[in-house]
Amino acid sequence: MTSHLEYRTLKCTTPNNQLKAGKDRAKCHLIIKDIETEKPNRQSPENAGCFTEFHKNEERIYCNFVCPFAHTTSMNGIEQGHQACYNYHSYQIEKRDNEWFIWRSGKCLNSTVTLDIGCQFDQPFKQILSNDSEIFAKLRSRKSKVLA
Repeated sequence: MTSHLEYRTLKCTTPNNQLKAGKDRAKCHLIIKDIETEKPNRQSPENAGCFTEFHKNEERIYCNFVCPFAHTTSMNGIEQGHQACYNYHSYQIEKRDNEWFIWRSGKCLNSTVTLDIGCQFDQPFKQILSNDSEIFAKLRSRKSKVLA
């Protein structure tokens, strides 16, 4: 069986662009890429598809990275020397039904971070969502929970 790869980048920035936690909450944009080396010009609106939940009294911000029906996802990278985001502790991928999300918590919420994600599908992604308009409409469909 052939596996079809797609790539996503969640780019979260604070006003001071610090890799360590500051006082300001990061604002995130999802970047869609068909291939890993594609230039990041397919960017979602700010915080589109993101929402807040609490897990054991810890605030988590979840962002949908639009890989519906992917059979596998992976964390492909984070900046070296990051001082506030640690896999399994302050960020992680989570599957809910047929959707995939990445959550951030703790000091990671107030730091600049770029998270690279890979998605593998059984069919070409364009057969699931045919264009960027459909992808960004899917993110906007969570509007009732979109962050301010």
